[in-house]
Amino acid sequence: MFHIQEKNNIIEISSENNKVSACINISEGARLYDVKVNDRRIISEYKNFPYKNSSASAILFPFANRIEDGTYTFEGETYQIPCNEVEKNNAIHGLLYTRKFEVFDKQVTSSAASITFQYIHDGSLQGFPFPFDFFLTYKLTETSVNVFIKVLNTGTKTFPFTIGWHPYFNSENLYESTINFNCEEEYTTTDDRSITDGTKLHELRMPFQLKNHPFDTAYKLLNDEIGFTTPTYQIKIKGSAPKNYVQFYTPKDKSIIAIEPTVGLSNSFNNGIGLQTLSPNKTYEISWEVEVEKL
Repeated sequence: MFHIQEKNNIIEISSENNKVSACINISEGARLYDVKVNDRRIISEYKNFPYKNSSASAILFPFANRIEDGTYTFEGETYQIPCNEVEKNNAIHGLLYTRKFEVFDKQVTSSAASITFQYIHDGSLQGFPFPFDFFLTYKLTETSVNVFIKVLNTGTKTFPFTIGWHPYFNSENLYESTINFNCEEEYTTTDDRSITDGTKLHELRMPFQLKNHPFDTAYKLLNDEIGFTTPTYQIKIKGSAPKNYVQFYTPKDKSIIAIEPTVGLSNSFNNGIGLQTLSPNKTYEISWEVEVEKL
């Protein structure tokens, strides 16, 4: 049996056999953390890597990654989003990752627990004057984590967007761990501001052993699956979008890797790569499934 408890803006999900557990901070964009599935701790919280620096497990909307100078033009209008990556003068990680969500629904069974959160945007956020309702659902089973998102355009104008998820996954030995995915090209970025500036053929042999390879790199996937194998578990991440991208990031001196499934890239609002639009009264839905196998 699964249980859901709430205390001081923290939601705790757990199974009676203690093989599944997770926390959700509803004041930090309803982000997921301290996740154990199939008796393996796959996502942890690190005191020396606070959320304000890591954006760990943030839901990225209405844009994933960055917008150069925080400025974009859509349907003849130019908008300015505050640049929260001050040192590079970029807007980063969307507008919801620091917002407080509300619990919308809970469901518990003998085999799973799911909880849905809602955030209502009235169009008052600077640089994105487009109202929307945002629904975020997490479902945990004995062997999987599922993330479901639904966005409803409640305004009178079409708006642009990309979307993503920013989880960091643990490894007892990141050097020996591998990633595995099918892609044809790697996106290059400017060294000084991490803005997409081109593509090149990727040179990674799959499965790719991480060793000490530094990642802050995006790829366009040829299918919907990303694999990550550690000494104690392996995961498969599957996305539902017709076109899927992934951003890998390895913070220095930490045994974790960000594997960020996204629709869109750095500066998609200006370069158009992966950019989506949502018309008034229309709904967009996307999901990611993380299957966990213990080794």
